[in-house]
Amino acid sequence: MICQRRHNSLSGSQTSLSNLMMNAADLKHYRSSEWNFSLDIPRRWHALPPQCTNSPNEVMRFASKEDGTHLLIVFREIHDPKQTLPTLSAAVQKILAIHGFGNFVPGQTTIGTRAVFTLDFDKPMDDETWSCRHYFVPDGTLRYTLGFGTTRKAEMFELYDAVAKSFDFQPD
Repeated sequence: MICQRRHNSLSGSQTSLSNLMMNAADLKHYRSSEWNFSLDIPRRWHALPPQCTNSPNEVMRFASKEDGTHLLIVFREIHDPKQTLPTLSAAVQKILAIHGFGNFVPGQTTIGTRAVFTLDFDKPMDDETWSCRHYFVPDGTLRYTLGFGTTRKAEMFELYDAVAKSFDFQPD
């Protein structure tokens, strides 16, 4: 089972989340030697253990409740290279719809040299909207999914894109 606590390293000092918007000085580099990935995250976000009840493929969480609720979940799983990313996205949409998510908008981008498929979606949550963006990052038979969520979509999605574009991994 992938979902278990792992030792990882964070570097960097803390600054205000409200001043983050795309400022590289307000990010800290995170590297997981266990899962072979790295990315830049907001300095005031905290690394948390995965929640296996969410997904057995979840390997790490980063979160903040400063200026709203913000979450990044990193998933790592086996990938069938014959399965297209749009087909994968459609399958994920079906699962998410069962859990009350909707307003699905697929997209494409690149992270480094990798073609990446994105999926935006949301769900009403109390008196707010929980807005999400997933980045499906494949490499041969391995795939990471970066799952971002926030109550402040307008302020955060540009930052999420910058964090996702800093993502790098080495297949086993």
